Amino acid sequence: MRLSRSEVLSSNEIEKIDSASKEILEETGVKVLSEKVLDIYKKGGAKVDYENKIVKIPEKIVDECIESAPSEYKLYGRDGDNFLNFGKNLGYSASGHNAIYILDTKTMERRPSTKEEVGNFAKISDALSNIHIVGVQAMPQDVFSKSSILHAVDVVLNNTSKHIFFSPENVNEAKVLIKMLKVISGEEDLAKSPVATCQLSPISPLTWSEGTAEAVVEIAKSGIPLCILPQPYCGVTSPITLAGTLTSNNVEEISALVLAQIVNEGSPFMYGEAWTTFEMNKGTVLIGTPERNLLSVAGAQIARYYSLPSHCIAFDTDANIYDEQNGFEKIFTVIATLQSGINLIVNAGMFSTGMTVSYEQLIVDHEIATFVYRYLEGITVNRDTIAKEVIEKVGQHKDYMMQPHTLKYIHSGEHASYKVSNRDVYDIWKSSGKPSIIDNARKVAEEIIKEYEPKPLSKDKKDKLKDIIASYESGFGK
Repeated sequence: MRLSRSEVLSSNEIEKIDSASKEILEETGVKVLSEKVLDIYKKGGAKVDYENKIVKIPEKIVDECIESAPSEYKLYGRDGDNFLNFGKNLGYSASGHNAIYILDTKTMERRPSTKEEVGNFAKISDALSNIHIVGVQAMPQDVFSKSSILHAVDVVLNNTSKHIFFSPENVNEAKVLIKMLKVISGEEDLAKSPVATCQLSPISPLTWSEGTAEAVVEIAKSGIPLCILPQPYCGVTSPITLAGTLTSNNVEEISALVLAQIVNEGSPFMYGEAWTTFEMNKGTVLIGTPERNLLSVAGAQIARYYSLPSHCIAFDTDANIYDEQNGFEKIFTVIATLQSGINLIVNAGMFSTGMTVSYEQLIVDHEIATFVYRYLEGITVNRDTIAKEVIEKVGQHKDYMMQPHTLKYIHSGEHASYKVSNRDVYDIWKSSGKPSIIDNARKVAEEIIKEYEPKPLSKDKKDKLKDIIASYESGFGK
């Protein structure tokens, strides 16, 4: 049987968080810094205080909007020839997301990332079987700064045919990205076969900036799946208690869900989680803590309570280098999130509290995901796997190496495969130069970058993407 799904909240505790969230939405409300969006909320039945820019949402509207959001939908690849069933799945893994620095493995110092390197990350992700969705691994710093996300999505689309994941900062970027995705899909209606998911985040606590609120509207209209990712800091932008942070996060999440459903009833929505704790004595945001993992499990339960697909950051560590802390924090976050029943985990390839990425880390994180997927599958027990007849046939003091039963199961997935873990005995490992897992990962990454050829994007689509970006940049006088 499969391993049981982990839970940290009882049904009664989830209902208490739900009830408190709905009371806050109806009595306290959220601040929305866009007149246009305030009007949309009002037309949808919310109470709007235009002077203070506060939206209060009655419980009846909240319940209706939660009901209208789909519990399952399809995520398509770039070319529309494959899809992922999303919402009832064991968690998919995604690379990314939006780091600033790349670790230069020659100097072991971090530096700004380039557009070419963002493309290399996408190529590596395309080649790795347990990276199912490709995120923007880093924001390229060698391009026009105001169009960095456009260049990043451009180079990602050129290097993978998998579904992609991106996060604009404002409505203008969102509109241009929608144009780019229409070129890729060849459809005006992106809801028919969405090739990308868009992530947007509020300002905690309980605030939506003008640009982000209007971006929610544009994405909902387009039919692209919308992932809302609040990023509360315990004790700073949310209550210091975990239950309080869950509640604050939930209010922000539902406020966006309501807006999206008012704009486009039935638009695909993803309940996102990017929990962080805060070390008061150092003034440091942390993502590799046990509390963060408890919040992730709880968040997955709340999403299921609403029958919403879910997303969470994972592969997370606050370590700044490849060390034991990096390893144990990452494996802890991946096990906690995937065993919670979350549908999508993001951030493979990242470390240093999400600020830095490396090719090697992406390869190692893929191996972590591979091992955790195998762990969660559990043990298959049936007449054939019990192998009673085989045991009786072999008897005593013999081996099973050439038995048909062994040959049948050797490539069945019964035992997880690995690419970069060191499994040689000491003498062989020593004679190979004493490679670390990072050394092995570097070789795999270099080989993929040099030799792997992702399915190419047509020249016509490449040119159209370039034209769209150039047109956007010309508006800034570039």
